Amino acid sequence: MSRVLKNQILIVFLFFSFQAVSQEPIWFSNQPPKSMEKVVKASGMHRYYSLQRTSRKTKTTNNGKKYKKTKKGKTAYKRSATKYVQWLRKGNSIKEATYICFPDSTNYRLKLMSPTGKEEPISLEQNKTCYVKFELNEEGYYNAYLIFKKGQQDTLYQNIAKAELLSHSCRNGHHKKLEARPVRYYPEITDFEIIRLRHPHEDYHYFASSGDTETFKALMNGKPLPGVKITINTEKGWSKTGFTDKNGEFKIQFLQDYFSNWQELDKRKIHYYMLKADYIQPKDIQYKNKDYKYVHYILTMSDGYRPSRTMYASMVWGLIVFLIAMIISIAGIFIYKERRKRPYKEIKFNESNN
Repeated sequence: MSRVLKNQILIVFLFFSFQAVSQEPIWFSNQPPKSMEKVVKASGMHRYYSLQRTSRKTKTTNNGKKYKKTKKGKTAYKRSATKYVQWLRKGNSIKEATYICFPDSTNYRLKLMSPTGKEEPISLEQNKTCYVKFELNEEGYYNAYLIFKKGQQDTLYQNIAKAELLSHSCRNGHHKKLEARPVRYYPEITDFEIIRLRHPHEDYHYFASSGDTETFKALMNGKPLPGVKITINTEKGWSKTGFTDKNGEFKIQFLQDYFSNWQELDKRKIHYYMLKADYIQPKDIQYKNKDYKYVHYILTMSDGYRPSRTMYASMVWGLIVFLIAMIISIAGIFIYKERRKRPYKEIKFNESNN
């Protein structure tokens, strides 16, 4: 019996054994709650929301400095970094997931790693809803982690909320060195990890679309982990579940779930998805002076995808075919009329010869 099959049988058995104490996943979300829609603004391809807003009287110059109009002229203000946020949500369904906040007694670890692998500042703001606040100053992919543990019966539940955050500005140019850097993962932060594998020649303008295939890879202490249960739920209500293969990989093709009249097509519209990786590992472990026999890992990642590019490509090709057909028709009519024209012939009669 293969190792993958053994892991799948073990996971199914333990899943039903612990079904009564199953935990809803906690995950990072780009979507703000309605109570904060007026105090944040969206920016970037992935619609990261910023807490910093520019007043109507404030103008921004090309060098990034902010000025405010006064009677005597322009007064310069010191440039401040943009604070981006991710909200904490709980639940398996994107539509029904609630915005949550931790009690003060909750023990958690919060980490933000830069594209070069350096730890960056990040904080958890607790209000009516919780959100993490951070800065994105370097080109590339940041990784944010929120990890908390909870013991229940003989199982230690470990929820890992992960966000892959892309930082890019077109003002920095598009040199080859700005191509997406290799995927980073951090066994020293979490032994269980899910990463999204890059596409060949993927750059900072890449955005998943309906119909695209994405590959996710499960790792345990940096090594491929087969038999991990992966579930993807989309904002539109579509869901798919499967297991990682012997290489720890799981491929998913996003369903085409955006249909609209051609007049209403919005190629920049974003639909969100949430990925949940579920893995139970038999392991003797002690946490807060209590022994456990199993570790139940629940890792979540959330991102967005756009409508299929073929919808717009088909419109372009249809327009091209229409224009070509029109040109051929006009040319055919012109040639036909030219050929129907009879050359003018002048006939002279000399009556004196008659």
